[in-house]
Amino acid sequence: MFANYRYPLVLFIASFAFMLASILLKIMNWPGGSLLFGSMLMVQAFSIVWLMVVLLKKK
Repeated sequence: MFANYRYPLVLFIASFAFMLASILLKIMNWPGGSLLFGSMLMVQAFSIVWLMVVLLKKK
């Protein structure tokens, strides 16, 4: 049962880790922080939609 949810959850957790790194980049005013933050927000949104599709497909 958990195997169906594994890939969206791993993608979400990995994007969360990269989002924390992008927050640190933004705090230190290093270049690329905004780009990384925005892209990780999109990846998190994609992983949530993917998880919802997997959950609704089971019914």
